[in-house]
Amino acid sequence: KDWIFLHRYPVLHRGRGCPSSSRASPRPTIRPMPSQRPTVREAFKKGVDLLQTERVPFVVIGGLAAGLHGEPRYTEDADFMITLSTTKVFRFAEKAKAQGFDIEPDLAETQWLGCGVLRLWLGPPGEQTPVDLMSCNSAFLREVSWRAQQGRCLGIQVPIASREDMLLFKLCAWRIKDVPDAIAIVRRHEEKLDVPYLHKWASWLSEKSPKQLGDVPRRLQALLEKSPLPPPEGFQGGR
Repeated sequence: KDWIFLHRYPVLHRGRGCPSSSRASPRPTIRPMPSQRPTVREAFKKGVDLLQTERVPFVVIGGLAAGLHGEPRYTEDADFMITLSTTKVFRFAEKAKAQGFDIEPDLAETQWLGCGVLRLWLGPPGEQTPVDLMSCNSAFLREVSWRAQQGRCLGIQVPIASREDMLLFKLCAWRIKDVPDAIAIVRRHEEKLDVPYLHKWASWLSEKSPKQLGDVPRRLQALLEKSPLPPPEGFQGGR
């Protein structure tokens, strides 16, 4: 590890209490080391290249898709929903590693079976950008995949989840950052939203997972009626 030792240079200013004949010594210029962290654009492009090369069906979701349907915002990763059988996960992880992603193929299948997600890291240790791959493993997610439409994201033509499905994703997660995304989607597409479709799948999600997603219909109704919204998950008011 390189250590940089900085010395203090006395700086004498002209004016009251300072010798007028003294000359100020220059302060050292500290130049920050350039970051080696890949941008989200770079991670997204590399993720698309990998999925297309390996012929893995995918749909863009997450913050990038939400920004396209609502209002663009800062995001730290690229999210895709993919259709990949468990028997092909190890080989896919090997291909990802060969393409420069940080992933352990021996653990990939366990992660896929356990939580239905693979995380690929791009960049040097400590300065990595994640590419998250979510399994298309339910009736709702298969519907999301089927309804996806081609569009441009970060300059690339790709399948993108529909505005209704992105709204449902946000209603399910309902974190502090998801609420403005949901509001922006409704505000932008209020007259075009397929409301019966939204109610159908909000009810389905609530019935399938009442403990985690039981409030999705109520959140949707409040959003459409522009009434007070339920607080985000994990939010503690008054603190």
